[in-house]
Amino acid sequence: MAARVRLVLDEAAMHRLISSTETARLLAQKATTIAASARGSAPKNRRGSWNMYALSLSVTAYEVEGIVHSAVQADRHALLIEYGWRDKSGRRHPGSHTLKDALMKERES
Repeated sequence: MAARVRLVLDEAAMHRLISSTETARLLAQKATTIAASARGSAPKNRRGSWNMYALSLSVTAYEVEGIVHSAVQADRHALLIEYGWRDKSGRRHPGSHTLKDALMKERES
């Protein structure tokens, strides 16, 4: 026989949980792990210029209406590599989807 369980979520307790400093620390840690994974599997730039994919990723923590968020942000250059682009002749260069792969890998673990 299946057990009967009743789950009651208290809105005030939920708000305290999602706005706590511990939640902010855990979210920042998870975002840092995702960024590190994306940097590790990112395409390498042989010239070592400033716009390398790995250097174009940043981790940001912020708060909106008391709720803590954490994000991995990519600059324009990294987004072109992520989603692909067309060169001047119109030829399509497919994206590498490195950041998406890092997100999916973290989601599965």
